[in-house]
Amino acid sequence: MDKIFQKICDLYPHYRINTKLKKKIFYIIFTLFKSFVTGPIKLNFGKFFFYSYPQRKNYSRSLLSKVALHDEREINFFIKNIDDKSIFIDCGANQGFYTIPIAASNKNCKIIAFEPSVQEMEYLNQNISLNNIENIETSYLGIGDKEGSFKFKNDNLEKNSTKGGLIIEDENETNEIKMIDVTTLDKFISNARIDVTSETRLLIKIDLEGYDINAIYGSKNLIKNYFTVLLVEFSKMAVASEIYSKSDFGNFLKENDLCILDISGKKLTLDNIHSMLDNLKGNHQVCGNFIIVKENLVKNLNF
Repeated sequence: MDKIFQKICDLYPHYRINTKLKKKIFYIIFTLFKSFVTGPIKLNFGKFFFYSYPQRKNYSRSLLSKVALHDEREINFFIKNIDDKSIFIDCGANQGFYTIPIAASNKNCKIIAFEPSVQEMEYLNQNISLNNIENIETSYLGIGDKEGSFKFKNDNLEKNSTKGGLIIEDENETNEIKMIDVTTLDKFISNARIDVTSETRLLIKIDLEGYDINAIYGSKNLIKNYFTVLLVEFSKMAVASEIYSKSDFGNFLKENDLCILDISGKKLTLDNIHSMLDNLKGNHQVCGNFIIVKENLVKNLNF
């Protein structure tokens, strides 16, 4: 059945399924096949390809069920703002949902993708090989506010599950734990001797399952000295972490002349973010992805 469904996907590539009606028809076809297909299915997005697995707990399944990229507006924001001298840093790269389309959009810019999960890294490397992309550097390092060895909880407990993993602060947690090396972006850029100049744009996506604020604090030298744009996932987990306090983070933003924007460029306050988190319903943990950038750089961004 995989071969038959793959032929359908080849005849009707994803970049051509661009209306609600077409997507609905494709979803119906996928629904008929999903119980019999194991994957991976190769999907054509025009400038790049992506492997998708139909299993319910695999994050790439939504490429088949929704016929769309994850966080497409956020990806397009980065693509609009990348040039040949840019460096895109993907903290929590997963299977490459940001890394692959951004790397394919500009093969001269440098991409660094961090992913400490062995299983996720395997999927990421499959997608890099599938596209024969050469401007991506991958690393198993975790990203935080200090260097060291930290507990990492693997939530990928089943085959084809890609729930991911996270750095944990609970000293008593022992289930499915491994130790991973963690660095800061400041240290990584310095130690790797990556050439960052006044003309370099550092575009950084941070999605670290609650360790996001740590990664921001570990980037303060980059923020201070270079054209740095952060895209950060704000979640209940992030604001509940030991390192976070609203007043301290507010002071960090103020001291570094940073502002928060939504993906359309609208300015928000930290109070706005906390209000969104407080209003989340049910089990929802994330209120969205938001841009953090110096006030004087906003005029240079394309939205």
